[in-house]
Amino acid sequence: MKHLFMTLVSTLGLLSSTTGEEAIPLLAPKAFQAAFQADSTAVILDVRRPSEFAEGHLKGAILLDWLSDKAFVEGLAKLDKSRTHYVYCRSGHRSHAAATLMQSRGFKVVELKGGYLGWVSEGLPVEK
Repeated sequence: MKHLFMTLVSTLGLLSSTTGEEAIPLLAPKAFQAAFQADSTAVILDVRRPSEFAEGHLKGAILLDWLSDKAFVEGLAKLDKSRTHYVYCRSGHRSHAAATLMQSRGFKVVELKGGYLGWVSEGLPVEK
């Protein structure tokens, strides 16, 4: 089931590039931080596993585990599409897949380049 879901998301990503959807902004850590700090309605989404989230995450981040298909889709249904969602994972792979799916469902999304690892390597703040 997970393989099917991931295949679907990959296909959606390819389709979006041919149907005129805008590219998802991919921001370096400091630009990502500046963008969500300037956005009073920003939603920061961490799409890693709960164990990764517990080890450290961006302040104010909401956990929405990409690898838990049902929980992820159910979590999306609770999000406000009128707000911008700043999405990250460990290194950028899961967040790109999640952001692609979210964009296809009408969400405005921004991705963190390099993910949590890139954030930490820049010395930016985290919380546990």
